Amino acid sequence: MNLDINVLKAVIAKKSYKWFDDQPNIIAIRSNLNVSDIFNDILCIVYKKNGVETLYTATITTEPGVTYQKKLLNKDGCWVMMPAQMIDAYTIGLHQSKADHRCLRSTGKIFGLRDNDLNGVAGDDTDAVAKWVEGTTVGANIHGSNKAGITKSIGPWSAGCQVHNDWKKKEEMMNIVDLYKSVNGGKFTYTLIQEKDLA
Repeated sequence: MNLDINVLKAVIAKKSYKWFDDQPNIIAIRSNLNVSDIFNDILCIVYKKNGVETLYTATITTEPGVTYQKKLLNKDGCWVMMPAQMIDAYTIGLHQSKADHRCLRSTGKIFGLRDNDLNGVAGDDTDAVAKWVEGTTVGANIHGSNKAGITKSIGPWSAGCQVHNDWKKKEEMMNIVDLYKSVNGGKFTYTLIQEKDLA
């Protein structure tokens, strides 16, 4: 996957989404490879460091693990975030109220569907309809997984959250967004696109 700031800007423009100059552009890219329980998506953040646009990247999942696709926490199904630009959808906070787990919390409107077919493949439920919901009703945070090393399998780490496989990279993300906590009322936009959008 060929990623640089200009490629990301071109995709955002092509989709008629908003590009921000005064706050970080948080963009996730869902892999074309639909492989269950694997961290194979990418999170990009374009932000200004000493006035120069800088690109941060990390390996994440934008899909829930098999654990909670088969053991539903919500009777309507497992939450699956769907591609969209979710304006002002996130704020800085704590994941599951844990003092040692900084995250971006879903507090605005997010876009996704409930998959309840129990087959372990995210987002393929033919009866599911994507819709906008209040993020606080879902809790689809952007957070970390195991603090020790690289987490290889999504498993129970995501029931719909967007999760880093490397805790250190998650902390790096939080250090970046902390620089902007007084901008835009502390609200951040999350954009989810697909790898095929880069073609």
